[in-house]
Amino acid sequence: MGTLFVVATPIGNLEDLTFRAARVLRSVEVVVAEDAQRARKLLGHLGCAPKIITYREDSPESREDAVIERLRAGDAALIVDAGTPGVSDPGPDLLARVRAEGLPIVPIPGPSALAAALSVVSFARQPVAFLAFLPERRVRRQRLVRRAADTARTLVIYLPPHGAAARLAELESWLGDVPAALCRELTKLHEEILESTLAHIANRVAVVGARGELTVVIDVGGVAEAPQVDQATVEEQLRIHLDAGTRPAKAAGAVARALNLPREDVYRIARELREPPRGSA
Repeated sequence: MGTLFVVATPIGNLEDLTFRAARVLRSVEVVVAEDAQRARKLLGHLGCAPKIITYREDSPESREDAVIERLRAGDAALIVDAGTPGVSDPGPDLLARVRAEGLPIVPIPGPSALAAALSVVSFARQPVAFLAFLPERRVRRQRLVRRAADTARTLVIYLPPHGAAARLAELESWLGDVPAALCRELTKLHEEILESTLAHIANRVAVVGARGELTVVIDVGGVAEAPQVDQATVEEQLRIHLDAGTRPAKAAGAVARALNLPREDVYRIARELREPPRGSA
């Protein structure tokens, strides 16, 4: 019976690989990797060539079966393209399967864009909310960000290069022009760490582009908590629109904007108001 070693790998600079991580990667016969080509580059740097099993978030269950079969014969290591597996990267589902099979898991800690960014931003304070990559739907993004800002002092968000400027502008509209830091190309040759404000960072990215994934740290310690709006107020505003003949979806949008509430929540109430009472003919 083997052990699955969860190994953190460099986010840019190969010198950040720990001695322990290098020893483990040289010792195992199998490496489970997000991308085989990138894994071979790292393993070649270490002078080893273990068998590689590719594993991504959308990998079929048969790929997990292959990993379990290998673990029953000996040790294996799990790595991702850069950083720590499971930190906004593939890993949790596979780990759950390995634990369910009764096989041991050992962490080999090391590089992480999250930890690297927090370590160099002067305003970063606990509690920290790590949101990773934001949801695709705008209403879900807004709800996630607002709820996190209500409970944390610092937000950490990963942004893909495509659409990064628009996402930053969104964040400013929800949180205000608060202190923020842009961390780009961490540990690499063109590393950039810019502490400024959300508006300045959004404008900079809009002008010069993202050039790779971004780690954005935001100070929400001074963001005022959104005023609580009771359901009676929402229903009253909705009835004004609905009684005037406005469709529920359009009414929900107007009330959500006016009261600064998630549209999905308001639309649910609008539908309830439009549904006839149970038991009515």
